[in-house]
Amino acid sequence: MKVLLVGGLGFIGKHIVKKIHDSHNLTVLETASAISNNAAFVKNHGLGVEIGDITDGTLVKEIMLRCSPGLVIHLAALTGIRRCNENPSLAFLVNVLGTYNVIKGCVKSRSKLIFISSREVYGESVSDRTGECDPLVPNNVYGVTKVLGERLVTWAASRHDLDYTILRLTNVYGPEGDQYGIQIMIKKALTEGKIQILGGSQRMNLIYVEDVADAICRCFVDPRSSRQTFNVGSHDDMSIEEIVSKLVSLLGVPVKIERMLMRNGETISFRPNLEKMEKALGYRPVTSIIEGLQKTVEWYRRQSQNSA
Repeated sequence: MKVLLVGGLGFIGKHIVKKIHDSHNLTVLETASAISNNAAFVKNHGLGVEIGDITDGTLVKEIMLRCSPGLVIHLAALTGIRRCNENPSLAFLVNVLGTYNVIKGCVKSRSKLIFISSREVYGESVSDRTGECDPLVPNNVYGVTKVLGERLVTWAASRHDLDYTILRLTNVYGPEGDQYGIQIMIKKALTEGKIQILGGSQRMNLIYVEDVADAICRCFVDPRSSRQTFNVGSHDDMSIEEIVSKLVSLLGVPVKIERMLMRNGETISFRPNLEKMEKALGYRPVTSIIEGLQKTVEWYRRQSQNSA
């Protein structure tokens, strides 16, 4: 199958590429800087390359028609609560207009779309476990833009017969996601001997990045994923304090804990209901929190040693 990975050289995209590059015809749509920074990765995995920005609707449509992919996985976004709160105009430009452009391209090329959304669309859990039919009441700009992206997807399905799957990911962690919370903690511990805790009582649901890649790949080979929305998370719910405690024990180096205020707009507690994806697709994540954190710590420890 021809697969176009929009934002395919990011954290999750690279893990998808590693998983399926031998079995599918892959092309990445990325900015020139992302392609330049990942030139060796692109070459080693035999990726086709399209250079462009998803905020350019004309270019996105041209690329879609030229590539004619059977499947488009839309991973490109301005992520992070703080980044989006501080740059709302850019967040809406990329996450809403950019998503609209990708959707229009999929309609023109008759491609199925997998749209990567976020648990931030829900805001706080209002019940023991938040399911896909629960209200969407986001706490921050990032969540708002993802809700609007989802609305555009379902609108295109009703208006233009777009085939789609929406995946609402919880907190993804693992090797290479340098800009995200768990990885930032590990890198600072190894390089500076400290970990910063923003708040601490917030409860997070963590899922290992390879399990996320598995979930995404399951959706484009299983027809039961068509026109569906799924939570993608794990059964590991922990407070930040508990996560840091486990990290410190795994790191095995002296670590100073620095406590700071919680970020504005951050969700205090989120616990996903995962029954829909388990029942519909038979999917369950396989990596436990301890195993995933250990793999991540070991990966960053090797990186630190290699750069020394």
